[in-house]
Amino acid sequence: MANEEEKNSQFSNLAVEMNFVDQDKVDKAQVVRLRIFEKTNVRMCIGEVLIEMGAITAAQRDEILGIIEEIEIQPQSAVSAPPAKSKKTKSRKEKTNASNTFDITVSKDKLKAIAFFDGNVPTTAVDINDVKTMLHAEGILYGIADDDQIKGFLEGKFCVGKEWTIATGTEPIPDTPPQIVYHFDTDPLKIGTLTEDGLMDWKDRGLLPQVTEGDLLAEKIPGPKGKEGMDVYGKKIPIPKSREIRFKCAKGARRSEDGMQVHATVSGIPKLSVLGEISVMSTLQIPGDISLKTGHVTFDGHIEVAGAVEKGYRVKGESLRANEIRDAQIDVAGDITAMNGIFGATIRCKGNLRAGHIHNANIILDGDLAVEKEIIDSTIEVNGRCLINDGIILSSVISSKMGITVMDIGSRAANPSELTVGIDQQLERNIETTRQEIQAIKSESDILPKTIKDLKKQSDQINTRLGKVAQEQDRCMVQHRQLQEKVEAGLLKKEGPEAEKLQKTIDELKKRQDAYDADVANLMAEDESVSQEIVELEKKVIENKETLENLKNRLEELTEQKKVDEGIASIKVGGNIFSGNVINGLHSKLFIEEDLKRLSIFETDKPDHDSVKRWRFELGPYR
Repeated sequence: MANEEEKNSQFSNLAVEMNFVDQDKVDKAQVVRLRIFEKTNVRMCIGEVLIEMGAITAAQRDEILGIIEEIEIQPQSAVSAPPAKSKKTKSRKEKTNASNTFDITVSKDKLKAIAFFDGNVPTTAVDINDVKTMLHAEGILYGIADDDQIKGFLEGKFCVGKEWTIATGTEPIPDTPPQIVYHFDTDPLKIGTLTEDGLMDWKDRGLLPQVTEGDLLAEKIPGPKGKEGMDVYGKKIPIPKSREIRFKCAKGARRSEDGMQVHATVSGIPKLSVLGEISVMSTLQIPGDISLKTGHVTFDGHIEVAGAVEKGYRVKGESLRANEIRDAQIDVAGDITAMNGIFGATIRCKGNLRAGHIHNANIILDGDLAVEKEIIDSTIEVNGRCLINDGIILSSVISSKMGITVMDIGSRAANPSELTVGIDQQLERNIETTRQEIQAIKSESDILPKTIKDLKKQSDQINTRLGKVAQEQDRCMVQHRQLQEKVEAGLLKKEGPEAEKLQKTIDELKKRQDAYDADVANLMAEDESVSQEIVELEKKVIENKETLENLKNRLEELTEQKKVDEGIASIKVGGNIFSGNVINGLHSKLFIEEDLKRLSIFETDKPDHDSVKRWRFELGPYR
């Protein structure tokens, strides 16, 4: 490093001596060079700094370096250094370090260069050219403030003792997401078209759209292209990748090769599901009732019933429209309409549901629920809104994630209702189920190592017994073979008591050998079974680990969904709510102690009149 500094000093002296640059420029270059080292830990040659400052040219630098190279290869005695200038040089570096500090930092995203001057203003220690030289030396080339602004900063006209953005890059502009255009009514059985006075228009039931094979269902219209950005180093910042919007196609719909359009592959009713899937359903027309004449109905499409779904029948399909549903079991992936009412039915619906009234029903619904007249003696779970603008709720248990709008709740004669708002019951069940599955896997995983250890111990014991039996088996076989060899060699008499005794001994050995063979076979089979069980349990350990990881990820996703997809914990009562009814929220509970009229009930944690922040239900004006 000392040799390097000596060369830089030699270069500076030669540059001044050869009248390529004056001493002031060399002093400034030394200050800039020191600053670059402090910031980057890189020691730049003084010649490169002078070129960056515009003080010398590359050709002049090469000429000076050539002279230095000649000096290095000649004997020291033959070289006489150029005489130093008698003029005393001022050290800009010392002045800057001693009383003033000019600092430049760049933000992490490289879109801003921040200047900070610590010293007396206005300053003569640093001028505009010094600042620009420092910027260029650090590679900052784009978005630099104009000279008047830099001068004003150095003169203390603004940001005195504060950071100032001296260079600003340009942020990239992402592509505008494409516009999705659907060429069919995506919500034909609309839930709750509100009039200006806040009432529901029940007269327009909506028409189901129809398409034929080949019809255009949806298309993407590209938005304006984005634009590249530029950081303060003059480097382009690419256009951010926007999330690609892909059409999801189900049965009856096909995406074009370029992914920009969706066409129908069959004739029927187009549908956009809650999950964003486009499909085309064929239609099953039932001119009368679903009853003994039709039997249970399962159809992969829309079911249009001119009459009622009678008691005791099952219906499963994509969507359903009927006059009435009477004590039937309904499982539908889309929307349900029963304008003459639902009586005693069990319904699982993944879309929206409209009904004239609901009596004694059990319903789980993913979308919105709209009822014209009343809900009585029913248990209902809604993941959307519950709208009964002109109707009444009596003696029912209802949970609605996105709130309830109703005319009246309860009466003086009816049993109270329990209403829960702002809670996604299905999500809560999924979270609880996932937690239980995690706990079950953990419990099983906790006992598996001991079980495997016990089985391995059992296998060792079996193998020990197997070894002993095998030894006895070998001895028996040897004895039997030796006696048999003697008999075959005629060494013993074949008749008489001795022969009988010999034969008896051979038979006993044979029996023992057969018994040993059976023991060995049984022990080997037992060991094989234990070994297989060990393999299966060790495999189960690995599977449980993967399953546990997946379940934890799922629980994390569900928990995050709960935070992001919040419900609306409010009830709007246009008429009366009678005492005795109970309202539940995610954090609090309210027991209605007196009859109330025309109000909004909502859960909040804002500070109360005592400035205490706590969760509670509050009463407000109806709106």
